[in-house]
Amino acid sequence: MAGATSATAQVPWWKEPTKDQWIALWAAWLGWTLDALDFTIFLLIMLPISQEFGVPLTAVTAVFTITLWLRLVGATASGWLADRVGRKIPLMISILWFSICNFVAGFSPNFAFLFFFRAMLGIGMGAEWPAGASLAMESWPVRSRGFMSGVLQGSWGLGFLLSSLIFGLFCSYIGWRGMLWIGILPALAVV
Repeated sequence: MAGATSATAQVPWWKEPTKDQWIALWAAWLGWTLDALDFTIFLLIMLPISQEFGVPLTAVTAVFTITLWLRLVGATASGWLADRVGRKIPLMISILWFSICNFVAGFSPNFAFLFFFRAMLGIGMGAEWPAGASLAMESWPVRSRGFMSGVLQGSWGLGFLLSSLIFGLFCSYIGWRGMLWIGILPALAVV
């Protein structure tokens, strides 16, 4: 037993995980990053939405409340499903779900339509974290699991940074609708 432990200690921590373990981690990392991008991009486009639909800014911010409540529903459903069919399928479904909802929201003819699809987006977003984090951390080697869980959690900040960059570079050209249409990109990662 002691020989196995010293042999493991001689292998650098980043060489210890298998290819499948790295793929699971990067899938979860990318899912969480893109989840953050989709969620936080809405923060940056609230004012143009309020102006276009002629609704108070507080009505637009109410979308966040409902989205967050529905994240709870998505997280619970994803955890239940993941315990029955594995982690990979719920992770893929969640990324597709929130990407498609965000994309469809970009076609909103009125505020109620936008409200509905952004609220539904919350289910997919809530489902992403438990499926992705479980998939990655349950298979990751124990020696570096704590560190990599921090890397995984930290990807939310990167998603927010990406949404800020995209907003700053493209919003004046593509408008708030185009900003939501960018939300289809995470679905391509599932492929």
